[in-house]
Amino acid sequence: MEYGRLKYPYIAVMKEGSLSYGGNQQWSSKKTIQKYGCGVIAGTDLLLYLSLHKDYCKGKEFKDSEGINGILDAEEYMELAEKMKRHYFPVILGLGMPVWLLAGGINRYFHINRIPLKVSFGVWGRNLRNRVAAMLAHDIPVILAVGPNFPVPVKKQKLSFYEKKGNSYEEMCSVAAHFVVVTAMEGEWLQISSWGKTYYINLSEYQTYVRRYSFFLVSNIFYIRKRK
Repeated sequence: MEYGRLKYPYIAVMKEGSLSYGGNQQWSSKKTIQKYGCGVIAGTDLLLYLSLHKDYCKGKEFKDSEGINGILDAEEYMELAEKMKRHYFPVILGLGMPVWLLAGGINRYFHINRIPLKVSFGVWGRNLRNRVAAMLAHDIPVILAVGPNFPVPVKKQKLSFYEKKGNSYEEMCSVAAHFVVVTAMEGEWLQISSWGKTYYINLSEYQTYVRRYSFFLVSNIFYIRKRK
């Protein structure tokens, strides 16, 4: 079994006296971001984490965004997310953010800040587990796309999200057409950040969802590695 987790605590935001686990598009006052902003949040969280914890990944956009003891307040976080939306992660009304647009924004950030990394979207299913483990071992969060149903996106098949209750997992909700960030892998379970909370995805269930109801070109990971 593969195991792995990020080296440092994940992005924490103070909102109404409580700490989040990553960002949450619902904090925005803009309806478009609330509905379609998961890609903006995933991209912002990824790049903020790298800037905070890897010297060679520090970007000018994050120079004043270290918070207090690594904790940001929600207003500061959303100002940062809006900046990243303007510069790197545009949202298409009624569509959100296609995977190629999110990958392009991340690569543009790497290029502008002279960071020796590159991202590509998608790995073969048989390599998914190993690629997630490798990125976590290098202390890089993994953006994962739970794509829409394919080829008919209006179908209602969804992937379950779970919360961990002791040694068991309890289903809490289900999603499709959504970006999350993987922060740890525990055997068959991926620990993720979504809507500012900690959830879990069963990896076998995810791969079944991709195979039966979606497609690997829209449901996959963003694979980050060193630029040669």
